[in-house]
Amino acid sequence: MINNYSQKGFAMPFAMAIVAVVVAIGGIAYYATRQEPPVKEEAMGKPAEDAMKKDDAVATKAMEKKGAVVAMNALNASGQTGKATLSDMNGKTKVVVEISSGAVGIPQPSHIHLGSCSTPGAIGYPLSAVLNGKAETILDVSLETLNSKLPLAVMAHKSKDEIKTFVSCGDLSRDTLGALMMEKKEDGAMMAKYTGTVLAGETAPLLDFAKADYDAALKTDKLVVLYFYANWCPVCRAEFPILQNVFKELTTDKAIGFRVNYNDDQTDVDEKNLAREFGVAYQHTKVFVKNGQRILKSPEGWDDKRYDMEINKALAQ
Repeated sequence: MINNYSQKGFAMPFAMAIVAVVVAIGGIAYYATRQEPPVKEEAMGKPAEDAMKKDDAVATKAMEKKGAVVAMNALNASGQTGKATLSDMNGKTKVVVEISSGAVGIPQPSHIHLGSCSTPGAIGYPLSAVLNGKAETILDVSLETLNSKLPLAVMAHKSKDEIKTFVSCGDLSRDTLGALMMEKKEDGAMMAKYTGTVLAGETAPLLDFAKADYDAALKTDKLVVLYFYANWCPVCRAEFPILQNVFKELTTDKAIGFRVNYNDDQTDVDEKNLAREFGVAYQHTKVFVKNGQRILKSPEGWDDKRYDMEINKALAQ
């Protein structure tokens, strides 16, 4: 009896100790591996939704070039002056016409005509009608094709009923389109240097992560900026355009950035391994690497001033 009681008395505390250890280990594992809950970020509400829309707009703008601006001059005493902006969109041409408004609510047909403002010819390329002073069209034609068709003129008409009356016109010149094509060529040459898509920046590019680009960057003395991004994360979508703008403003060639997909449907094996290497447990984490060493890691949300401060500080190291 004494032996049995001693065994039971020993076994119960021992069993309780094992349970306690298991619970403790489970708790540690949970906190070490848990992800930042999306619910917390979704609670941001309308500001986050607005940021998503802004991010989409920035992504679209990244596809466009700076654009060539053509002055639109008034015709037939219309008083309608303004500008037409042409930009390349992956082989197509975006045309935005902005002129002082004619009659409110009345569409004004617009086209790219063969010939010039002084001697207009037939319609070469129909554009969207100008409504309340603005029209936007994406032509399924390249800048190179437009250049080969010169002379051309962007023209707006008074109305559908008075289609023969021109109210505003701007001549497309070889100088204007030539400069835009040169810009397109230079951007294309820069993009050809990398496997990943260039999301922002010229002197210092911000790229979609590709292991080949990342490995090449590590072999240089450049500051490597990693942003761990989840496409379901409102904070990421609000913050990433800030980083894009920062890279657009950088004039140094001593920095390169990467948007690294994290814990979303776009994340590949290389990106998972990179997150594991740096112990990333949250989306929107920033990691700075220089000369093969991690010099910064932050899961906090940053504004433009914080990005400027941290990047300049890292470049100075």
